[in-house]
Amino acid sequence: MACNHLSEPNSELAPILASLPAPPPTFTEDLVAAREYFDTQFIEIARNFLRPTLPGATEYVTEYHKIPVEGGEVAVRCYRPCAPEAATFPLFFWVHRGGWVFGNLEQDDYRLKVLAVELQVAIVAADYRLAPEYPFPTGLNDTWAILKWSVQNARRIKADASKALIIGGQSAGATYAAALVQRTVRDHTFVQHRITGQLLQIPPLLHPDATPDELKDKMTSYVQNATSSPILWSSHMRDYYDKLQGSPSDPDLSPLLQPSFEGLPPTYLQICGGDPTRDDGLVYAEKLQAAGIPTKLDVYPGAPHGFHLVFPQTEMALKFNQDFTTGLRWLLEGASTNV
Repeated sequence: MACNHLSEPNSELAPILASLPAPPPTFTEDLVAAREYFDTQFIEIARNFLRPTLPGATEYVTEYHKIPVEGGEVAVRCYRPCAPEAATFPLFFWVHRGGWVFGNLEQDDYRLKVLAVELQVAIVAADYRLAPEYPFPTGLNDTWAILKWSVQNARRIKADASKALIIGGQSAGATYAAALVQRTVRDHTFVQHRITGQLLQIPPLLHPDATPDELKDKMTSYVQNATSSPILWSSHMRDYYDKLQGSPSDPDLSPLLQPSFEGLPPTYLQICGGDPTRDDGLVYAEKLQAAGIPTKLDVYPGAPHGFHLVFPQTEMALKFNQDFTTGLRWLLEGASTNV
């Protein structure tokens, strides 16, 4: 495939990656220890890096809510800029990463505070119950319930979905984000609350066992990038899918398999060239463009999945994070011109 060159080592990242030890064959053998390690490690890296850019405490408001879902409740964290009582903001709905088995609301806390103030948006960060204790589609259904709650309670959280309603997520969260957008096309709740954009960072969008014959020549990154980076191997992705316990061919799990891309909103994607899931995002972008959907795409050649979390100080990671802001701004501006 013509995209194989995107896996070629990046001159900035290659020496750093070469210095890292090989990862274990699975990160999920001891889930309690793995969750503690992942949460602590990534949260601390993010906080230490972003602390100097964090807005002052008087510049934003953070609220916490518990949302009832089938069989329990899940947490929601809402962010918005400080403003007069009557002010409302465009709504950005965010789903966190973590291979569907890790992750919580703390991971992106600093980043979302920065975005809320810089872009003047209301942000709803959705937590969800994790696999394997809660197999698919529990986590997705949790985020679906929170999305509906966000729209129905927009005034309460100082949001105005008519200004913009953007759904985004990173990695596993991007899988759920794409599935949520698909669901809104079919749900009457969103006839009046149209999704104006989706933002997908390093998205897994196709279970490797569900690749249609017509896409096999394009879907080479699981083989090409199988062990190219110690951050994420293809075998790790398969392990995460196994823990999730969903049907590989379910479009809610493999959004690339949805029968139609008509009616989807403008989309911004960030894709890493050294990522096993690289071609998921590239082919998804092709399908969007073929359906006439405005699509903006940034690709980071030679970068592994999640590199910006592990090496946030590198030039490419700085670009990735700045592109995140720019891409979200592009979606916000597009929504405002269509009001």
